[in-house]
Amino acid sequence: MIIPSLIRALLEENSVTITGLGTFYVKKLSAQIKEEVVYPPQNVIEFEYSTAVEGFDFVSKLSKWEQLRIDEAQAEVSKWLDLLAKGLEHSKSVFFDDFGTFSKVLSGKIVFQSAINPQLNIENEGFEPVIITSKIKEEQHRNVEKPVKDKRIMLRQKKEKRDRTWFTLTILIALATLMAVFLKDTFYHFYQTIFIKNEVSLVIEEVENESAYISNTMEVEAEDFITIDDVISNENKNESKVTPPPASNEIYLSYQKGKYYVIAGSFTNEKDALRHIKEKKLEKYPTKLIVHPDSPRVRVCIGVFDNKEDAENFAAQIDKNYWVLK
Repeated sequence: MIIPSLIRALLEENSVTITGLGTFYVKKLSAQIKEEVVYPPQNVIEFEYSTAVEGFDFVSKLSKWEQLRIDEAQAEVSKWLDLLAKGLEHSKSVFFDDFGTFSKVLSGKIVFQSAINPQLNIENEGFEPVIITSKIKEEQHRNVEKPVKDKRIMLRQKKEKRDRTWFTLTILIALATLMAVFLKDTFYHFYQTIFIKNEVSLVIEEVENESAYISNTMEVEAEDFITIDDVISNENKNESKVTPPPASNEIYLSYQKGKYYVIAGSFTNEKDALRHIKEKKLEKYPTKLIVHPDSPRVRVCIGVFDNKEDAENFAAQIDKNYWVLK
């Protein structure tokens, strides 16, 4: 999750900062000549180590791209940093595909060696290193040894070859046309005997299958049908099961029509709801569990208000994902 998001951020901006680690930025290297080889231009990732920088902008982008809350996105970044630190403790370097290698020097500083990332080098796609000097000299030497041909002879040979090709192609087209004319009756008869018969057989088989299905359907006994009274009876049974917990239980809050309840989570059972309260540390609010008469779900309520505006303002101050139940 972190590496693909880092690359995506570098495609949008020239630098990305990770809190507690440092800053990554894209550096454009122009074409270079080394040892008679021309290397094409490349975009590489440079890294500046610093534990004092703040990378909230990257956390915000990660939250948007992965549809996470800000605290969840920050937790993912911290988890990745912990994995990187543990990896460098057990080995000299940690490598990430299409990104690069992290290493730790004796002073404790983390250094980075970039790999060639295809996404950052789309503009340079197709460029390959080219060998010069020695190969050019070899080609020049080879060309000197070859005898020089007369251009008129070469042009005549090309024309003769082209004429032979067109002549052969014309003969083949003429033969194919003649065969089509003489054998059209044979082809039509073959189509009538093979394809038309198959189509008729398929239609007959479909009609027989449909008739068998209708016959089987009509033979169903009356006792196999479900009556309207049975459906109504089952619905009444299901509705009787969806009843809110008794208001006498201290942890539950009785639902009152006209009130507005700020909901911090909705669950299928009380156990999950209580675990959510503990994990999110919601005990500091007047937290109660509430069950709407029309739904069996157990909801975590952290506030009750007389109007919708106050309820929505209270929910927005705590968490944008919290909502209001009327």
